[in-house]
Parts: sequence; C-alpha cells; structure tokens
Amino acid sequence: MKFSTLGRLGVAPWLPWGRKHELPDFLRAYESGPWPDPQKPWREARYVVLDVETSGLNERRDSLLAIGLVEIEDGRIRLDRTWHTMIRPPEGLLVAADSIRIHGLMRNELATAPTFEEVLPALIERLAQRVLIVHVSRIDVGFLNRALKQHYGSKLHGPILDTARIAVTMHQRAQMLGAVSHDMPMPAIQLRGLASSFGLPVYGQHDALNDALTTAQVFLAQATRLAQQGKHTLKALLRSGGV
Repeated sequence: MKFSTLGRLGVAPWLPWGRKHELPDFLRAYESGPWPDPQKPWREARYVVLDVETSGLNERRDSLLAIGLVEIEDGRIRLDRTWHTMIRPPEGLLVAADSIRIHGLMRNELATAPTFEEVLPALIERLAQRVLIVHVSRIDVGFLNRALKQHYGSKLHGPILDTARIAVTMHQRAQMLGAVSHDMPMPAIQLRGLASSFGLPVYGQHDALNDALTTAQVFLAQATRLAQQGKHTLKALLRSGGV
C-alpha cells in the first residue's frame, strides 16, 4: 500500500505535492485522517462500501451519475446509515440510450440532480476515517479520483479494499493449498456471481445503493472466511485485496 510506505518514511500520505489551490475545510479534514489501524482485528475497523453508476466506463470521457454508500461497523451492515444520490452530468454530456437501459437513470431526473461539487461535502464526510470497500476499483476509484483531481487537485486517501481482488486472491490461495485443482479456472468475479457463490441474495443490479449493499454482504462473507483461515487483521485483508 502506498500510504503505508510513505508513513514508514515519515512522510504524511496526504501531503499535497503539486497542489495549486487551497483545499476546502471538509477535504483538509478528510485528508488528515486518522485511518483505521491495520494491525487490529478487521471487525474493529469501520468501513464504508461504495458503488457508482456512470454514463460509460471511460473516466476521462464519461461522468458519475449516482453514488450509493453502505456503512459497516463491528462486522455488521448498518442499514440505518445508507446514503444515495444522483449526480447531474456536466453540461454538454448527453447520457446515451444504451447507458440508460443499463442503470435506468433518466435524463430528466439527472437534469435536476445536484452537481458533483454539491454532493462532495456529504460524500467526503461519510468516507472520512473509514476503510473504503469497492467491487472492481478501476471503475469506482478511477471515476472518483478523476473528479476530485479535476475539481480540487485531490484524490481518495486511506486504505481501500476491492472485493474482486479478494476473490482472485482467495481462489489462488485455494489452488496453492490444494483445495481446488490448479486446472480449475478462476470463477467469474462479477458481483452477482460472487454473491451467489456465498449463498447471498442479489438485489436489483445497476442501482448504486443496491450494488453497495450486495458488495457489503460479499465483503463480510470473504472476511469471515479469511478469518477462519487465520487472517484476522485488517492488514491481512489489505494483503488479500488492497488497492
């Protein structure tokens, strides 16, 4: 993890090298941490599970359209602290019909939604001092970092776990231990497939809040199984699927 390496060198991992503008208070507070101690049992850390819906898969060309969050504390999903918002796309970006068919976010709904800058303070407040969990970090983390860089020259900080990466690591470890054949291909790591493999329910797909809830359940199943294998700490989880 990059932030761990910087910490060992005595450099604050949130040091804003090359930043041209002063950050607003809510971003400065977020960047200052502190973040959960990786040496402690994973159940003692606080987590926030994030999913996004976008106009496409290219963070340089496409836009965030919705964000859903689910919090985890003491190894339990907090359904009383979920959060969801739509985001108005930038002026001039027309959400394609193919994209609408996937996520169901209509242009007229998005036209009256708040902008990314307007939702950012509430989003950052919910990410602060928590381990961020996503499924396929290239999408969620990529889009958020791109937006943060464009608006503030900033990026996401702190530990990030990717349930897709954890799935790959668990499969490779099972092969090494002989629990599965080396000839057995890597199972599909789509969110629905992973949830089904653990016997978990799958909520309506391509809805940011529903997918965040499914990801939260998958993460708890993965972390519980890893703990049964002797991997009890947050550090062990980060080794299995840290970004």
